[in-house]
Amino acid sequence: MSIDPELQAKIDALEDERLKAEIIDVLTGPGKKRASDEAIYETMISGYEMATQQQARLRKWREDEVAAFSAYFKERKPEDYAEFLRQEHEFNEIESGLAWGVRQLILEWMPGLDLRDCSGLFSKFRDYSKSQAAASNAIDDREPTSASRQL
Repeated sequence: MSIDPELQAKIDALEDERLKAEIIDVLTGPGKKRASDEAIYETMISGYEMATQQQARLRKWREDEVAAFSAYFKERKPEDYAEFLRQEHEFNEIESGLAWGVRQLILEWMPGLDLRDCSGLFSKFRDYSKSQAAASNAIDDREPTSASRQL
């Protein structure tokens, strides 16, 4: 099915290539449409703008904030901290009970934090723990072993 030239011009004017492709796919795809092409376009644009605004409102976690939470976690729950690092390193995923506990600890560390921002810190902490493990492994790889020191 063809798209009205005026609507096609609006679609072409969009900057986000993924959004353009998604709109065109919906408008030209098979399946029965229960709304006009213009209404579909407007709905998709408003949803995209709302998601973009929500994303912009999310807290941008700085490295020092993530490091501060890491230190808090390690101090408050050293066994869970070690288990978190182990699971992240070995499985690249965290068991749901432990993940829930870490999120509760984040909210204890920073009361009143929005749940989306809590999820953002959780994600950044996972990245941080991976980078710390990688840095630690790089240091371990550079240190000479006792056998090589004797040669």
